Amino acid sequence: MRTYLLDASNWLVGLVSGLAYGVLFGLAVRFLMDESWTAALVAGAAPAPAFGLAMGLVNRRTKRLFGPFEGDTLDRKQRGRALRAAQWGPIPDDPEVRAVAARFARRQLAQAEPRWVRVTLVVGVVFLLASSVLGLIDDDIEWRRVILPLCGVAVCGVALLQPRFLRRRIAHLESDQAP
Repeated sequence: MRTYLLDASNWLVGLVSGLAYGVLFGLAVRFLMDESWTAALVAGAAPAPAFGLAMGLVNRRTKRLFGPFEGDTLDRKQRGRALRAAQWGPIPDDPEVRAVAARFARRQLAQAEPRWVRVTLVVGVVFLLASSVLGLIDDDIEWRRVILPLCGVAVCGVALLQPRFLRRRIAHLESDQAP
């Protein structure tokens, strides 16, 4: 996991994310949907502030989730290895890094378990509503009817499987056997 965004301020992450989203979405509207530059500018500029605000809030939450623990003496490189190990990366040989990785994974698990039902329901409803609205607006494009529900199912699957994955990862990190 890259840790340099954890050092950036939330407003900066939100600003850069919003600008990038607005530019990319505007270019997609212009060249993929063959709309005018005016329509592309409006389509890119309208959702960009909301996306930037959301990404700033996500960055703030990520900082709290992966922030240092009390008594943590790891340097930046070791912290990056611990963050990778807490999620999907190789299990480190250093016992201190492994312990911090296990604490990161436990913190993630504590955050994931109470919310997974809400996240699953909200995301599922959003994707089903989006696919229904797009199906009513434009019935010439059949791929949207398939892609949006599949995205909803994928996000719900990740939300449902994350606690199980984290429990397994914690067990591997806390085992006495060296990797």
